[in-house]
Amino acid sequence: MKLAVVLNGENKLSPLDMGEKIDLIDTDEKKILEYENPGFQRPHGGKEIAMSVILQIKPDALAVKEGFLCPGSYRMSVNRIKYALTNAGDLEELLSEINNLNHNLVEDLSVEIFRE
Repeated sequence: MKLAVVLNGENKLSPLDMGEKIDLIDTDEKKILEYENPGFQRPHGGKEIAMSVILQIKPDALAVKEGFLCPGSYRMSVNRIKYALTNAGDLEELLSEINNLNHNLVEDLSVEIFRE
């Protein structure tokens, strides 16, 4: 599985427009690729810009929490990737639960997750 996650400078999971980088975790090859997030700190359209990069790197899923997406970024990604709902706070926690996430992927999200 290839899981995308948006992280800030301290490797804490962040909303799409608040993370400095986008990591692509490849559980099959046991490696993590790191990409710059051009949507970082962009008040207008930052989440959509970040989602555009995420879709270009072709993950199987995106790690999300409430407030990480907006309606626009959700519409861009729905039916293109799956979503891994997580309670992890940082990359280390996410990596420790990654095998469980693989079994809990969803194809769509409730409005509470992506509303602004």
